[in-house]
Amino acid sequence: MKKMIKAIALSAAVLTLFAANASAKKADKAAKPAKEKAAKPAKAKPVKKTKFDQKGFDAAYAGRDYAACAGMLLGKNNDKTLVKDLLDADMLIYLAKNYQESGKGFLEAYGKMQETTSEMTGGKGLAAALGGENSLKYYGAEYERYLAWSMRLVNAFNSNQSDVAQGVMKDYTGTFMAEIQALRAQNDEMEKGAEAALSSKEFNDAVKILEEGKINLGISAMLKGRPAKSKEKYEDSAFFNYLGTLAYAVNGDFDHAADFANLKKVRGASAFTKAPAGAGHLEVVALSGLIGKRTDAGDNTQPTSVTFAVPQVMKTVTLYTKLAYPEFKAQKHAINGVKITLSNGASAQAALIENFDEAVRIDVAQKAYGAYCRSIFRNVLKNSVATGSILASGAAMQAAAGNPITAKAAEIAFDKAVDAAAEALVSIEKADIRQGEYFPHKASAAGFDVEPGTYTVTVEYLNGSDIVDTKTIENVVVEEGKVNVAVSACER
Repeated sequence: MKKMIKAIALSAAVLTLFAANASAKKADKAAKPAKEKAAKPAKAKPVKKTKFDQKGFDAAYAGRDYAACAGMLLGKNNDKTLVKDLLDADMLIYLAKNYQESGKGFLEAYGKMQETTSEMTGGKGLAAALGGENSLKYYGAEYERYLAWSMRLVNAFNSNQSDVAQGVMKDYTGTFMAEIQALRAQNDEMEKGAEAALSSKEFNDAVKILEEGKINLGISAMLKGRPAKSKEKYEDSAFFNYLGTLAYAVNGDFDHAADFANLKKVRGASAFTKAPAGAGHLEVVALSGLIGKRTDAGDNTQPTSVTFAVPQVMKTVTLYTKLAYPEFKAQKHAINGVKITLSNGASAQAALIENFDEAVRIDVAQKAYGAYCRSIFRNVLKNSVATGSILASGAAMQAAAGNPITAKAAEIAFDKAVDAAAEALVSIEKADIRQGEYFPHKASAAGFDVEPGTYTVTVEYLNGSDIVDTKTIENVVVEEGKVNVAVSACER
């Protein structure tokens, strides 16, 4: 009896914790390609924060009113998703062609990522194991940090601020790599903490409660089903390395440009790491599509029927296990090629620099093991809580056996305890699929040595031989002996 009382007390305490935690596009099918002229950054209006409304957001996005979408995201003020909202808002501001504000926004977003990272601890990992994958603040994946820095450079190029681009590279050599190493160490700590939770006292006590109730949740099968620990790492960003080399070259610092390109093994950089003799060099960068999304591994809810015997009543109840962890599945994208043509007739197919779907895939593979371990932990603890509640309700039914009215009330309480336990598991057990949603799918580029002058650049975004969209950048000035940059984006 003492063991049962102790088990019920433990279950009640954990149940309170879980109860608190529990309460806590279709593809754009363009029939006809449309030409768009690049808007002038000087005319862009500052984005104003507004109240978030999902229907309003969806309508604004469908109408390509990206500034309105960004304003709603900035107005959410959700502490748990602040970093994600900032990253999404900054990309939408970029798509609205407000380059200076977007560049400043990415700097702020990166600062928030660093603040949140400093809060990542083993204790926070245990909180995720108890409460749910979304119970912690979103701190940004490694590839998102590289992309935030890359977009700072892209915005500097778009607003003709070569000094800002140079400043970004000075910051990079001074702080960024040390911060990335710290993030990697903390991610490793979170994974180790998730694995350690499965041999913790809390976990073992919960297993004993289930065993005393003669409940078999298939824990050994859960443990065997864990995804393999990923050995892949997102070591570096080819896109950032390309842009960094370009930042030095645009400022005429060809020695640093060549050194950085050699260090980072930037392909094709020899075309713009020296001053072009008697001509100018134009590098055209094209960002296409939207980055692929991570998904939940699926609804793998497994019912376990258990019969509890109490005086005059045989109660068969159903407990559930549901393991949640992220996965990445290859998705179809509307754009798979880019052709760039200058007004002098020069034309080239843009070479792929980086496919960011691959970055998402690597990040998901890194995090799936830890998420799966935490999911096992939650399933076992929550079902031990349910078992304790059922045993307590059964004891109340036994005590009330001599009084039909009291017995009926106790039976109703019994049923509610079971239902509450099942609801808590289904509502909390979800994979964390939060990520920045409006980063590009691919970055591509083509370079041209041309006579000094002013050019119009036409960028055709292709699916095979079909033109998905066409963007036109006018008044692109190319100076003799210098490297010049033009950037285009198509978010389809």
